[in-house]
Amino acid sequence: MFRTFTGRANRTSSVPRLTVTDILHRTFVSGLAALSVYGLFLGYMVHRDTLARGRGEL
Repeated sequence: MFRTFTGRANRTSSVPRLTVTDILHRTFVSGLAALSVYGLFLGYMVHRDTLARGRGEL
């Protein structure tokens, strides 16, 4: 039994259950977001390495 914000008991949950497809979709989207952040990091590191090689530091 769940209580609503007014304090009344509610026998049904207002939160929908997550299905397998919802979980797979969220995992896929989170993975793409992480991959994008990783790609930005790698792009920055390659840029720094290229500049350092151009200056003759490596």
